[in-house]
This record gives sequence, structure tokens and C-alpha cells, in this order.
Amino acid sequence: MSGLEAQTLRDIHGTRARSAYERAVAACRHVGLDDSDAEPVPRSPGGRAAHALQLSARSIDALAGGVPDPAADARCARNAAATAALAAQVAQAQDGDDSLAALQAALAASRASAIAAGGVAAGRDASLNAAADEAEELAVAAAREAGWM
Repeated sequence: MSGLEAQTLRDIHGTRARSAYERAVAACRHVGLDDSDAEPVPRSPGGRAAHALQLSARSIDALAGGVPDPAADARCARNAAATAALAAQVAQAQDGDDSLAALQAALAASRASAIAAGGVAAGRDASLNAAADEAEELAVAAAREAGWM
């Protein structure tokens, strides 16, 4: 794999990771949480979501340094999407059925990102990356519709 191709993949995964992280922050903010609410040993859904925000932020920051690694970069995007899904669960629990579509879209984006990060292609499969990107766009739109963003 050429350095250019690896950098292009890093850009793709990084964009998706940052978008998912922004969704997570927005969903947490919607329910009055931020990363300062993280619990060292999370005992509540809100504490878990806030802790996940901290971990995702560190992971995304790490994308800026080092040599691009499509597998690791895809895992970063997967983890950010999982954080956003956790935050969506917390927000949806507060909102009720009004934000069920946003939760479902967040879960779908998390699954698509996990699929893109897994398997033998580990972050390199163009069709899986495209599906994850599309699911992320749909999750952003659903989060906006729910009033989280």
C-alpha cells in the first residue's frame, strides 16, 4: 500500500471519526453531560458515555500523529461511532420515542463502521467505507432531526 493511499484512507476514517465524535458530544450535551462527567469506573449510562467521550477524543487526537495505518484508523472511527451510539442511547432514554430514529441511525452507523474496520480488508475496503460514510451521514441527519445537533 502506498503512503498516498494510506493517507487517503486515514482522511476517510478521520472524517468519519470526527463526525461521530461530534454526534456523541451533541447527544451528551443534549442531556447535560460532557467529558468532565466521566466516572473512573463508570456506574451509570451517563458516566459511561462521558468516559467514552474522553477515550474517543484521545484516539482522534492520535490520528494527527504517526504513520497512517488503515486498520488502526478504521478502529478509531469504529470506536467513535460506538461512543456516539452510547451517547444516543442516553439521549434517547431521556427523550423517549421522539428520538428513537436518531438512536436507530446511531446504532446503524456504529455497525457499519465496525464492519468497515473488521475482516481481512481492515479499513481498506472501499465499498464498506462508503457504506459506513453513508450511515454516518444518515446518523448526523437523524441527530439533527432529534434536536441533538
